[in-house]
Amino acid sequence: MRFLIVLALADISLRLVELPVRSGAVESWFRGMKYRTKKVRIRQKISVAVGIIALLAATTAISANAISVADQEAVALEKELTRELKPSAQKPPVISNVGLPDLWVTGDSVILGIRYELGDLRTIGLINARVGRQAPELLEVLKRDKLSIGDAPIIFNLGNNNTLTRTQVADVFAEVANQSQIIVVNTAVPRPWRDANNALIAEYAAANPRARVVDWAAISQNHPEYFAPDGVHLRPAGITVYVAAIMEALNK
Repeated sequence: MRFLIVLALADISLRLVELPVRSGAVESWFRGMKYRTKKVRIRQKISVAVGIIALLAATTAISANAISVADQEAVALEKELTRELKPSAQKPPVISNVGLPDLWVTGDSVILGIRYELGDLRTIGLINARVGRQAPELLEVLKRDKLSIGDAPIIFNLGNNNTLTRTQVADVFAEVANQSQIIVVNTAVPRPWRDANNALIAEYAAANPRARVVDWAAISQNHPEYFAPDGVHLRPAGITVYVAAIMEALNK
């Protein structure tokens, strides 16, 4: 509402200026100032000044409003990502999961953001995700957690936080090669490394028949409503689609 009011005020003020925008008309308007009475000149100069001030105020208010909204979303996102992970034992088992193995879920902050929605659909036996996690740390986590999770289906994301090397991707896929199912979600981050990272992920996933890539880059293309202002983390609409894509890959 405040946004609309500011725009309306700016529009009204600019109309008071009474400056035609046709090519050359503004210049003619200023040249004609000397032929007007002193009272008219003062009135029109005041109108111009008021219009400029209103325009600057409107621009400032719009920018401040946009920053405020972004800040609020960032605070809400940080709060959500830092919520304590809920052990799956605290939740009643999902009836449709009877006979299905528990999931091993790992990755970075995007995985943290989907953990509850995914847990509503499949039982998560182990989750280990952290904000800002990069491939070297992920590899160490995989080595350690694999000792307690066995050959459970694994879901992880890769490539969000930095450029991947061929060696890193090869090592990650080697570490999970014997899991019963391997679901890897690629990256849609608006960063220079996105496409190169996704090419490596696709290459190494193709070498293991148990692996499936959730092509988040393609799924989310032209859907800015899926993302928080940073273009990486997910809004509720994005979480729903992200989890649905994972479930589709699991069920194939």
